[in-house]
Amino acid sequence: MALEKLRHGPWLPTLALLWACGCPGTAFAGPSAAERADMGVSLAMRGELSRAESLFVSMLSDTRGDARALNNLGNLKLLSGDLGVALAFYDRAARGDSADAGIQLNRATALLLMGDDARANEAAAAGVRLAGGLEQAQTLLGLKSDAPAGRADKKAFVNRGEIRAMLKNAAAGVPNAAPKPAAGTGAATAKPKSGTAWRSAGPRAADQSDAANVLYWKH
Repeated sequence: MALEKLRHGPWLPTLALLWACGCPGTAFAGPSAAERADMGVSLAMRGELSRAESLFVSMLSDTRGDARALNNLGNLKLLSGDLGVALAFYDRAARGDSADAGIQLNRATALLLMGDDARANEAAAAGVRLAGGLEQAQTLLGLKSDAPAGRADKKAFVNRGEIRAMLKNAAAGVPNAAPKPAAGTGAATAKPKSGTAWRSAGPRAADQSDAANVLYWKH
């Protein structure tokens, strides 16, 4: 069944009720996990975090340890400012899918926001390596390598410039992943800081939609 029909069909409430109650004799088994992941991501991108969370939680009730649901729940918690909980979800997702570069990049973002630059750099390096290079890692997070940071971005909860700089710094330690320095310049690498300095507040509602675009959503 097409995802668009599931989202907008006039019979959606009836089907949802049948799915929820598990009425016998009905052939409809409800949206698949992949369809629920897609719908949840769409809701999250529109700022409907509670509805998105319900869909991701329902995926876990079907398949315990579903890396898609765990990663995406981590994103929702990060968008709400619950960085420690977000990191816990990312850690569980990484255990379920250790080859997914995007999960490591999300871990790096959470650690960066928590002020743990040393661990953020380690996670970013793992993400860059799994992605196959810096450019691929930036693509997973919707970052353009040559885009300058704007004034609004500098004030954002999730700063694109900071994440881009973290990835470049991490890539310097990954073979064949570091960007080539311009002629006549050195490849300076900032020493990552250690410790924890959590950001005091989560994103404002106006920042959430933009922050969602800098995270990796697993479908």
